[in-house]
Amino acid sequence: MWTLNPLEFGGVTHYLLPEKEYVVGRKNCEVILPNDQSISWAHAHLTARDQALTLKDSSKYGTFVNEERLSGDTPRSLTAGDRVTFGVFHSKFRCVTVVVCSSCVDNEGKVSLSQTLQLLGGRLTNTWTQDCTHLVMPTVKVTIKTICALLCCRPIVKQEFFIELTKALQQKQPPPKAESFFPEIDEPSLNKDEVDLTERPERKELFTGKTFLFLNAKQQKHLSLLLEEGSVPVSLLESPLSCVIGMATGKSQELLPHSTKKWADSVGRILQRYTHCSIIKTECSLNVFHT
Repeated sequence: MWTLNPLEFGGVTHYLLPEKEYVVGRKNCEVILPNDQSISWAHAHLTARDQALTLKDSSKYGTFVNEERLSGDTPRSLTAGDRVTFGVFHSKFRCVTVVVCSSCVDNEGKVSLSQTLQLLGGRLTNTWTQDCTHLVMPTVKVTIKTICALLCCRPIVKQEFFIELTKALQQKQPPPKAESFFPEIDEPSLNKDEVDLTERPERKELFTGKTFLFLNAKQQKHLSLLLEEGSVPVSLLESPLSCVIGMATGKSQELLPHSTKKWADSVGRILQRYTHCSIIKTECSLNVFHT
């Protein structure tokens, strides 16, 4: 399945089923763009075939792919990530293939979800990547996948969302809203009244410009999905834009090599010198939830 995801906040997502043809226009068509005077009645034609999506322009003011205007006689094959503009105003979208990641879903639920997605032409994965468009959870818990979905502004929904989406598309009804299928929050560390699971663009910038330093490989592995890798000198410890992820205490620390613990102690002394302190990984997670 393909979707046209609006590039402007508050826009409508349009779902495109495989083996279907869609007319984009202002009224009485499959993809309606009603509040843009530069949209023709039959502005463009979209054709979905298996994993392919083609676009053909038939408008007065034009259809653009990655800022390039299409010729009305030549269909254009689209790829995931392409930016499509219909007309000359605010009808701007990004082409996306539906890739659903699951978290805390049992095996029976995964089989059922995979079967539903097959009807839609979507795909289920167990690993979060930047290509994922949705995260499915029975209840919301603090997991790395949850944090990734929030930071990427991807909807977190219950499995029932895709069941209702299938029904709506088959009956040519408006698709369900993701916020109507948010899972219940089931995490002692979270206050339900203070957590907002809706798309919040400011989350994308939460860690921008910050450098994370890990004192052991285990901590780096847990949070590596959120951050870009790089080599950082210890001199960055004095920077207010550096975040040092502290090591676990108790029995977990006892298993670490003496050299690692010695280095961590030296890092702690440097942080104290600049009146800084290390943070634990759960603080990063909670910061995302409360942004």
